[in-house]
Amino acid sequence: MTTIEEARARNRGGMITAGVVGLLSLAIFVFWLGWVRAPSPQELCAHKVQLVLDTASPEQSEGADALIMRLEISCVESVKRKIQLRGKLVYADYAKCVMTAQTLMDAERC
Repeated sequence: MTTIEEARARNRGGMITAGVVGLLSLAIFVFWLGWVRAPSPQELCAHKVQLVLDTASPEQSEGADALIMRLEISCVESVKRKIQLRGKLVYADYAKCVMTAQTLMDAERC
């Protein structure tokens, strides 16, 4: 084998390694976007508050206000605890479920 052929063989091996590393990086990025990325606890709680406002009738405004105050106080800390105890993958599934819920009852079932 001549030195030119050896150089080409090394170059080909480096290109294959770079291609494999690139594909692996892309796969990790797609996994992150598709499964792990989730709304923040603040966004999640704001959505729950909005669900309360959307489902409460004018006659229920006093009870809705009390529920909103309770949600605002405990929701973010509760969600942060959920992330710590169950992990980000489980939280991501939970958060996506809550964000697609149309009512507070649906969100609480998640």
